Amino acid sequence: MASAASRVLVVAVRLLVAACAVLGGSGGGGGCFTRLFSFGDSVTDNGNWMHYARWPGTVARLPYGETFFRRPNGRFCDGRIIIDHIADALGIPFLTPYLAGNTSEDYAHGANFAVGGATALGHGYFRRKKLVTGFTPYSLRWQMSWLKRVLNMLAPQQGDPGWSDLMASSLFLVGEIGGNDYNQALFQGRPVDEVKTYVPDVVAGITASVAELIGLGVRTVVVPGNFPTGCNPGYLTRFRTNDTAQYDAAGCLRWPNALTELHNRALQAELAELRRRHPGVAVVYADYFAAGMDLAADPRKHGFGGAPLVSCCGGGGPYNSNLTVRCGMRASTTCPDPYQAVSWDGFHFTDHAYKVIADGVLRGPYAAPPVLETCRSRL
Repeated sequence: MASAASRVLVVAVRLLVAACAVLGGSGGGGGCFTRLFSFGDSVTDNGNWMHYARWPGTVARLPYGETFFRRPNGRFCDGRIIIDHIADALGIPFLTPYLAGNTSEDYAHGANFAVGGATALGHGYFRRKKLVTGFTPYSLRWQMSWLKRVLNMLAPQQGDPGWSDLMASSLFLVGEIGGNDYNQALFQGRPVDEVKTYVPDVVAGITASVAELIGLGVRTVVVPGNFPTGCNPGYLTRFRTNDTAQYDAAGCLRWPNALTELHNRALQAELAELRRRHPGVAVVYADYFAAGMDLAADPRKHGFGGAPLVSCCGGGGPYNSNLTVRCGMRASTTCPDPYQAVSWDGFHFTDHAYKVIADGVLRGPYAAPPVLETCRSRL
């Protein structure tokens, strides 16, 4: 494995340029939203898994966190994740993971409730499907209960002016979530035709939480769709086949992407209904699928030099993604320049990729309307 020191040297200049861009070029968002609240799974988790899990695994070891924080910090990434880049652009400090805070001061700028491995639906749903439920119990509904505790710390009670101001000045990001609901079944050997039947329930679970947020007085909520898992090196490794017809022109597996598109279409339809019923609320769909496909099909457009379907950190094989030797294990290897890579560990993106996605949500084209446009319309 390349030394952490050598990799840090390779990316140091780029990180300095990126930091200057945040300070001098992200403008327009500062002061629009004063707090940020987020929910989700490992794509959004910035430390809750580390506080919850007795044995957090490789995310607690280098090279996780190496290119920005210089240490493991609970993010399933080499550096920052989408929520960090959004916070930067809005002039909000990095969020406190809910499980790391205790007082209202800890959540003065918002909170992150996302937990690695989280699902939209609770364990009871999966037990009824006779699936093993060894993953985190902190589903979206559980995360919503955490939000209410934090809101009660920050504002007197619903209906008071302080509560209304809090909700109006906060941005809420619900997800992405739902991907693990399908992953759990597929990785336990369930056929995709069965897993497709979960889609209405998963989407209902997500939109029920969005509706509850609106009932609490939320004025701006961003709800991402799921990523194209067929372009995920972990999926490409787990479901590798010699049948070339199963792959698209970018080298992604077609059937997982078709499942994701089914989920995303259903989610968008439900969000459209919420907009119709609540015209005073900005319900923004973030198109993570389009972002992921863009990165897979044309990575050089965004400054990537490596193969987009190959993990930077992993255990070897054609996609450098090995389900036995994972990133952070002694036998794994890490690419010399994560900035050039799209995928970090086979299941999550790099800091650079997350920056591209976050910028697309903030400014377009991966959200309609872009978040900063929604933000400016409130001023």
